[in-house]
Amino acid sequence: MFERRVVFGKKQVISGDLKEPVRPAPDADAAPPAFHKKQWDDPRIGSMLRDAGFAPDDTASIAPTADNRLAVFAAANQRLQQRTEAFNRDMTARHGHCDALPFLVIDQKIWDGPHGAFLYAQMNLVGYDEWNVIMLAGDPQTTEACGLAGHPGFVPSVTQVMTEHVIAWEARHSALLKTFGITASGGRQLPNEQYEMEKDTLRREIIDKAGWMKPRIIEDLLRKG
Repeated sequence: MFERRVVFGKKQVISGDLKEPVRPAPDADAAPPAFHKKQWDDPRIGSMLRDAGFAPDDTASIAPTADNRLAVFAAANQRLQQRTEAFNRDMTARHGHCDALPFLVIDQKIWDGPHGAFLYAQMNLVGYDEWNVIMLAGDPQTTEACGLAGHPGFVPSVTQVMTEHVIAWEARHSALLKTFGITASGGRQLPNEQYEMEKDTLRREIIDKAGWMKPRIIEDLLRKG
């Protein structure tokens, strides 16, 4: 308990040790745009891309997919650090001491595994966003002062449960793609409002499930002490 390292993504970004992502030199004649228009239009993804230094009409935004992913995660991680610092300041003002750390409901093992691309590329979700984060105590003093459960690092049972859910969600999305004749890589460019509605419903279900899990994780951690 009271684990301090918070990492995310196959190229690990560690809280408190964030470096600006390196962007390779553009080659506009050879490479396609790095980000799809839907990513720029999405209020969450588009904002994070701009925070990471990309622009929709900037040729410097041409970069390999892995670097795009790292840049988005880095920007989201920076926002998480800012939220954590603000949380600690507020709780310290109230209780005299607070050293809280973020805990990811859908944790890094899932994002780094075979189903992580589904969450990020298909559902436009990033695990550092607030929907997936619980603030937990980084030391015993914080638990005593603020009443927060201690940070466990990982909870294998939660990882297992959420992995099973993600597998089921991915299967449902694959069925949607098949139903509407759309490839996972976006090969069909024709708009399909019904598919988008179904996908948005699935995305909301994922977010809601993480929210449903939060109080249950906290209750279990407090019970175990």
